[in-house]
Amino acid sequence: MDETMNQPVTQPNVNTQTSKDDIVHLLHLFKEPSVQRQWSNLHSILKREELDARKSSGPYSEQANPLSYLAELFNNYEEFAPQNVMVDYVLQGVDLPPLKKQPYQPSATEWAYLATFTHDLEPTNLSRRNIIRGEDWIKATWNDCRRYLHQMFINYNRLGQHDDDKDEWGSKKELRCWCRAAKWNPTNSGSGSISRYQSAMIYSIAVLDICDFKAIGRKMPKGMGVDATINNGAVVASHKTRKRSVKQDNNTSILKVLELGDARESKMSALKLLLEF
Repeated sequence: MDETMNQPVTQPNVNTQTSKDDIVHLLHLFKEPSVQRQWSNLHSILKREELDARKSSGPYSEQANPLSYLAELFNNYEEFAPQNVMVDYVLQGVDLPPLKKQPYQPSATEWAYLATFTHDLEPTNLSRRNIIRGEDWIKATWNDCRRYLHQMFINYNRLGQHDDDKDEWGSKKELRCWCRAAKWNPTNSGSGSISRYQSAMIYSIAVLDICDFKAIGRKMPKGMGVDATINNGAVVASHKTRKRSVKQDNNTSILKVLELGDARESKMSALKLLLEF
C-alpha cells in the first residue's frame, strides 16, 4: 500500500480536521453489509501466511489488509452514500442525489425528538469527498469512536440505573434519556458534555443496535477501553466475598444441649463428694 494513502489529499482551503459528518459516515461504514468481513478481520488473529501477505497481492491479502478495503469504500462517495436516517429526503432527478426536505421532517415519529439535534448531520457530505482518508485515519478514528460510544452507553446506564420504571430500549422515554446521556457530566452536571461529536453520538442510536453498544466496550483493543472509574476519582468498590453462616438443624442443637447437661451433672456430683469428704 502506498504510504501517501495515509495522508489526507485535499484541495486548497479545505478543512481536513475530522468533522461530525466524517464520524457518522464512519458509523454507517461499520454497519455496511458489504464490508462486514473486513471489520471482522480487523481485530482477528492472523496466521503466518496472512502476515506475509500484507505486502503482496496474493490470496490472503484481503484478509491481511482490512483497513485498506475499509478506507477505499469510505472514500468512495458514489458507491457508499448513506443518508441521515432520522430525516426525510426528496428526489431531485434520476442522476442527482436526494436532498433533505426543508424545513427538515423526521423520518419516523420515534426520531421526532432526537432529530432536533441531528437533522443537520450529513453522512454523505459531498464537500468532503476530496479529503482522502487513509488506513491510519480509519484505525485511529474508529478507536476514538469506540471510546466515545462506550462512554455514551455508560452515561445512559448511569442515568437510568436508579429508575424503577425504566422503559424498553428504543422507547420514547429511553430515547430522551439517550439524548441526556450525551450532555451529562458525572463530575458536574452543570458543566456540559464530556462527549465529543455530541450530535453524532446521539445519532448513533439510529445506526447501531444495543448489542453493538454492549460489544464495543468488551472488544476494545488493549489500552483503548474506558474503565469503571468515575471521573471525579471515585472507584467502584470491589466485590467482597462473605463466608456463609452454617445453619444447624434441630437434631444437632438438641444433642449439644444434652452434652452440656451431662457435663453439669458430673460437676455437681464431684462437688458433693468433695464436701462429704
